[in-house]
Amino acid sequence: MIDEQLDDFQERIGVRFNDPSLLLQALTHASFCNESKEPVSDNERLEFLGDAILNTSIAVHAFLSFPEATEGELTRMKALVVSEPALAEQARNLGIGDHLRLGKGAATGDKVGEMPSVLANTFESLIGAIFLDAGFEAAKGFVLRNLGEMLLDVGSQSKYLDCKSKLQFWCQKETKMSPKYKVLTVEGPSHAPTFTVSVTLPDGNSFSAQGKCKKEAEQSAAAAALEYYQEHLEISDLPKL
Repeated sequence: MIDEQLDDFQERIGVRFNDPSLLLQALTHASFCNESKEPVSDNERLEFLGDAILNTSIAVHAFLSFPEATEGELTRMKALVVSEPALAEQARNLGIGDHLRLGKGAATGDKVGEMPSVLANTFESLIGAIFLDAGFEAAKGFVLRNLGEMLLDVGSQSKYLDCKSKLQFWCQKETKMSPKYKVLTVEGPSHAPTFTVSVTLPDGNSFSAQGKCKKEAEQSAAAAALEYYQEHLEISDLPKL
């Protein structure tokens, strides 16, 4: 019965373990070990490992997806995505609570399997188990399949992000491609130039704007693109200016 349940669970999470004992350990709460007559390893060490891999995976993805973000902005985004409520919600989506191995008291009276902290910790344990079973890329893939979209949502809606960053996030979320910026002209005296920059979106539409420096012109062009799409497209998750 346990093998059948693990088969169903592996299909649900999209991961097939070479060593199913690692998956079993990831789903084993300390309360189960305390009541077991046989020596059993709980998932706390895997949780420690999974936490490190989770944070690294999200940090790298945020860094690469959002080249204009400051260190503080990246930190805020990562903190939201790896927070206990976010991880617990994803654990519920995967049905992790239904497969937890708990002690009898924890499973009934205490309802430990429904606690957000336990669900979040088990999600991290699962990441650690995937890493040991198949390596970092497999673990990172699991993380991004489950949390990558949330990171883009957090980034695109963040009030801390500038227009260029918001446009970048929206384009990547909708098309998996990035907008392209190009300096069209630089006019005026060297001490006070005026830059004209265009931004071309994956759908082929282009928008141009001017600024006192390249960065300012790029921000203005991105703002023009966002304003256009907000007016002409009914997309609920388009970043607000």
